[in-house]
This record gives sequence, C-alpha cells and structure tokens, in this order.
Amino acid sequence: MSDAADTASLLQAMQAAHVPHVIAATIAGIENEVPQALADWTAANLPQSYLQGELASAKLMQDSDLNYLLLKLTWLFDDDIDREYELVPSGQPFADAEVSRQAVVQAILDLLADDDHPWQTSYGVGKPGTHFAHPSFY
Repeated sequence: MSDAADTASLLQAMQAAHVPHVIAATIAGIENEVPQALADWTAANLPQSYLQGELASAKLMQDSDLNYLLLKLTWLFDDDIDREYELVPSGQPFADAEVSRQAVVQAILDLLADDDHPWQTSYGVGKPGTHFAHPSFY
C-alpha cells in the first residue's frame, strides 16, 4: 500500500465490484502507536516517500466504505516454525518491534476463521515480548 494512487484505484474497483471484505497490510506507526525510539529507527531506515505512501494509503482505506481490516505490521523476518503473534487493537500502544511472515499468515487465517471480529478497524501485528528500539535482526 505504498502508493496512494494505486490504493485509490484499487478501492474504487473494489467498491464498484461490491467486494464485501478486505484485509490489507501496512506498517506499524501510521497511528503514532509505536514507541518513539522504534518510530525514529523506522524513519531512519525507510525512504520518506515509502512512509508517506503507506500513511496516505492507510487513510484512504480507513476513509472508505469498505469492510476492512488494516493490519499494521512491524518489521518482518522469516521463520518457518514461528507463528506466534498478538493483535493489538487500534488506539492501544503497540511496542512489538518484529514478527515473522509466517505469524502474519497465521493471524490472517485466524481472522478469516473468526466471524465475530469487528470490521473497519486496524490491529498491530507483532511478536509478543519484542519491545525493542529496533528489530533484533538489525
């Protein structure tokens, strides 16, 4: 979701096609929910154009009429065995610095299997206990 124009086109097509639900991914920090040290580290290690695109795209999603779930992902790593994650609701502080890609897939599968979760909201997705100023693998 790093290009707001592409996101706008996608949202328009989804609304025209009456898509009932969408799960989208963006970066943690778009709601100023991460600790300042992690936000500063992220800003120093990603292009500003990318960060601005993620923020603008997330706002478009949140302002849409679609039933969306916006997953705010921390820094990603690969681990075929690690599927541990936590979902932190929008509006809550979110301090996790990393999560495995496999855990994100597990989170999506779990959300799809749960008919009771709310839509039109966002969750931070991170590995519990990784409250670091930057990901452990950097």
